[in-house]
Amino acid sequence: MHRLGLDGATIRAVWRLALPVIGANLLVTLVNVVDVFFAGRLGPIEVAAVGLATSVRLLLLVLLMAVSSGAMALAAQARGSRDPEALSSVARQTMLVAVALGSLLTVAGMVVSGPLLAFMDASDDPRAAAIALPYLLVLFSGTVFTAVQIAGASLLQGAGDTVRPLLLSALATVSNVVFTWLLVFGIGPFPELGVPGAAVGTVAARALAMGATLWLLTRSTTVVHFGSGSWRPSRAIWRDVLAIGWPAGLQSLAYSSAGLLVMRIVTSTPSGSLGAAALAIGLQIESLAFMPGLAISVAATSLVGRALGAWQLRDAWRAGHAALAVGVTVMSLVAVVLFVAAEPLVRAFDPSAHPQVLRDGVSYLRINALAQPPLALFFVLSGGLRGAGDTRPALTGTVVGRWFVVLPLAWWWALGLGWGVVGVWWAFVVGLMVQAAFVAVSWWRGAWPHVALRRSRVYREHLVHVGEAEREAFLRDVRAVTMARPDATERVDRAGIVYRWPGGAERWRVSGGTLVRERIDGRGAGEGDPEGATGRVLP
Repeated sequence: MHRLGLDGATIRAVWRLALPVIGANLLVTLVNVVDVFFAGRLGPIEVAAVGLATSVRLLLLVLLMAVSSGAMALAAQARGSRDPEALSSVARQTMLVAVALGSLLTVAGMVVSGPLLAFMDASDDPRAAAIALPYLLVLFSGTVFTAVQIAGASLLQGAGDTVRPLLLSALATVSNVVFTWLLVFGIGPFPELGVPGAAVGTVAARALAMGATLWLLTRSTTVVHFGSGSWRPSRAIWRDVLAIGWPAGLQSLAYSSAGLLVMRIVTSTPSGSLGAAALAIGLQIESLAFMPGLAISVAATSLVGRALGAWQLRDAWRAGHAALAVGVTVMSLVAVVLFVAAEPLVRAFDPSAHPQVLRDGVSYLRINALAQPPLALFFVLSGGLRGAGDTRPALTGTVVGRWFVVLPLAWWWALGLGWGVVGVWWAFVVGLMVQAAFVAVSWWRGAWPHVALRRSRVYREHLVHVGEAEREAFLRDVRAVTMARPDATERVDRAGIVYRWPGGAERWRVSGGTLVRERIDGRGAGEGDPEGATGRVLP
């Protein structure tokens, strides 16, 4: 058990990071849940409209994962190397990427919303799509606000600060509840806007949270802050952010685009738009149930990334295994709650208690409760791999699981065999098991530390120029040993790799295809070290 990292200290570290993230993710999810909740007070067609709109919006917004995943991994590794200037540089460049991508997604959302809604709704009732369109257009107008808030939260979480994102999420959620309530129902002097009012409330809340995020990142007392460096776009950091993030973005895109086709299958069953309403309710309830797994995934990313930033490989393995044990245990308990409390949970979102919506929603929750333990495995190990900058296994698992398992089985079971929406629900379970298998195999193969190394500046600028044996010796006998000291720092520049600790400092540089050690005096000038000058890596 101890070899797997199931010691008390590591588990406590997982919980210390995960608990605030559970709260933050819960509050972020409530921003979307609030829209479904208030729409349920207007009727099942309005719930279906929000469900259709959410599927379209997620199809594009999931591309923000390309920023958040890359930012989280780079922030964790920079924090692990204890280089505040590198961390500030990552923060500035991440914000530039977030604004650029958010602007592009706003334009794309305005263009594709109408055609995608028309494609998704295969029912005979056009009202849901008609209600969803203005709701979507308002939401897409505020995409930049969402992008900046998500990027800021990812930076903080990657660096190990999970409390401030919780506070930011609380601000967004409380303001969203208030704004949405006022604008959906026209309370007091506010106009009664119905479903579009929920979108206006959400955008206003996101704008407020974005302002608070930027304010936090300008403060030098925050673990991640902008600092005083240049805001000129850096090709190297943009490349790193997107190289780590693009598989995560494509993973989410694959998930959401498959969701559009799944929604069409659902509306093609005898349940029609009411089946879409049941799926919308089920997804929102399940998104709340996901919170512990997603939070522990963030903890895994931060702990694994920080350990790799200091090249403490044993700590990285321990962190991943401890997070996995916690995640599977907690999500198994969540599964019991979903199964037992399925009916009252669905009724809470559909006060009209339409028999078809209730029946389909309850079956969704009870069947998908079975998938919670493998879902925990997928979430947590994906998070650990993300800390290493290895996001491709999760992408591969999602593409195979959603497109080559869920979609064919959902069509066959729901329409071919006539199982209706229950066939779709069972297809979800099988697909999640396939996704979990992909990331589990990648984690236990153990290639991810070298993925992190190849993406690091220390490798690209220096270690790539020496032989494999010397590189491995340096990592084992110099980098790992030095950075095991909690007071040591690593800084990489073109001149070399500099390690500092109280009372000492040294620089390693490549000369003639081999590593040379130089001592650094109190003024920061390098003095040749006869021992290091031999080119041999010494412990």
